[in-house]
Amino acid sequence: MVRIHFNDNQKAAIVSLLIEMINVDSVVDPSECDEFDTICAEYGIDDETYRLGKALNCMVALDMMRRMSDVQKIAAAQLLTRVIDADAKADDNEIRLLNVICRYTGVDLLIDAHGDIDGGDE
Repeated sequence: MVRIHFNDNQKAAIVSLLIEMINVDSVVDPSECDEFDTICAEYGIDDETYRLGKALNCMVALDMMRRMSDVQKIAAAQLLTRVIDADAKADDNEIRLLNVICRYTGVDLLIDAHGDIDGGDE
């Protein structure tokens, strides 16, 4: 699996959005937290970047994601779907938030042009 590189500010934006996704359904499931921790470990998100992301306004995080490369945007959206899938139940609020993020950042257009969020042609 190819890992996409993010700088520390981009990682902070992803942390902010992941935290928002975990909290959007008002139920913090332990499996979502475990997946979040796994993502942080995979991408080398240290305590300082985590604290920055936790304090980052969600709209600022969205703007930062919007300025990412197309490949980074898709990778960030995939991370969000990992958190959604972690508890094996897709809440309507989670799906709505993912749709808002994808529309605002242009990920929806990338998916329309290139296939599903996993890069397939289904």
